[in-house]
Amino acid sequence: MINFYQQVGYSGVIIFLLGFISIYMTIRGIVLVILIKKQENLDNSIIKNIVKSVSKVKENERQQLIYAHMQVKMRGIFTSMYFLKLCAAICPLLGLLGTVLGMVNVFSNLAEKAISDPTLLAGGIWQALLTTVMGLTVAIPCIIVHYFLMQSLRFLKNKIYFMARDTNE
Repeated sequence: MINFYQQVGYSGVIIFLLGFISIYMTIRGIVLVILIKKQENLDNSIIKNIVKSVSKVKENERQQLIYAHMQVKMRGIFTSMYFLKLCAAICPLLGLLGTVLGMVNVFSNLAEKAISDPTLLAGGIWQALLTTVMGLTVAIPCIIVHYFLMQSLRFLKNKIYFMARDTNE
């Protein structure tokens, strides 16, 4: 672990931890979406509870009320989605920070030594490249899963809207 820290620095360790947490949030979000979709035909499902709550509401207020109910009853999916969006934004920036810190390390080694030792330079460049790759490796799947969860929630919202409209007619 100490060798890993020496190779990637603070930003690499943070990216690594965010990567593990984002794996958990990905699994959590996808499982919750699957469970909600599988339970939609049951009488006590989340979707049917929301439909019952909003079916008597006026047409122009229904969309906002559906979204509010979804945020309360499907909080786990929203939490996972927002965390993945945060990771998708932060991890490339942490990778860039690691790149800058690695290059600072390279230039400080150059300034200290009159004779440049290639091994000292390689360590800083290695840190710069590794943290950049780590940041992008975490961010790209986070964006993909965030988009999937967002589309699933839009699908559920539209389904609830049309079910509530049909029961109101």
